[in-house]
Amino acid sequence: MPLLLSTREASMLASCSNNLRQIGVGCQIYSAANNDFWPTISLSGASANFFNTYLACRTATVPGTQISSGPFSFGQLYFYAGVNPQAFYCPSAQTGVFAFSDYDAPGYAWPAATPAGSGDNFVRCGYNYYPQSRATVNGPGPGGSLPAVTFTPQPFTPPNPPGGTPNFITEPMPMKTTQLNLSKAMAVDALKTFAVINHQYRGQPYGLNALFPDGHVRFQMVAGNNRKASNAPFDPLLWDPILVGGPGQTSYSSGVPAARIIMNGFQP
Repeated sequence: MPLLLSTREASMLASCSNNLRQIGVGCQIYSAANNDFWPTISLSGASANFFNTYLACRTATVPGTQISSGPFSFGQLYFYAGVNPQAFYCPSAQTGVFAFSDYDAPGYAWPAATPAGSGDNFVRCGYNYYPQSRATVNGPGPGGSLPAVTFTPQPFTPPNPPGGTPNFITEPMPMKTTQLNLSKAMAVDALKTFAVINHQYRGQPYGLNALFPDGHVRFQMVAGNNRKASNAPFDPLLWDPILVGGPGQTSYSSGVPAARIIMNGFQP
């Protein structure tokens, strides 16, 4: 635990770390019950929009609780491994699309599009879900490569009404434990713009918690990982403006998302 943080900041950071550990345990439970396969990443097919790695499911209406697409990622942990959905959200995020309150309200229990929520039918989590493969492709990351992502049409049957016939959606192929790169982060605090990183020190960005596939969590500090043009996870060119895109876009934009480079750079 960084020693310079205030009591409140330190408490938030510790709670966030505990949430990620619960997610790690949930993934192990899920894989044990599913022939060693881990939950499915959501990247929405060819568009590969990294924003969707936060997606648990979509609802049929707004507001509403009826699932129309999914569940993906942590949505699968909730329905098939019994993980408390509050663990999917960093306590530092009190409002907005990465906050638990946006998807849980009286009469609209999580996962829901609530009357006072984001206004769309996407049920997002506060941490992304992006386990990374041992297989690599050429890219701008450390060593000139990035973990490979292979897409395939997959069936997803909503676990609540309407249920029934599964939807076939093109998403990354679920991976087994042996296919995961254990030295690459699989879930971190929301990759928003640099100025509003969840964990701050005296109002300045301080760092993020990162979960690795073996279940351990390590805090990733901004300091020492923020040299410009280094492709380190806090390289200013990877945030706002991002490496691929222009000013005002965030790290989950389309193309080859800077978020993939950021995720590739976190250290275990």
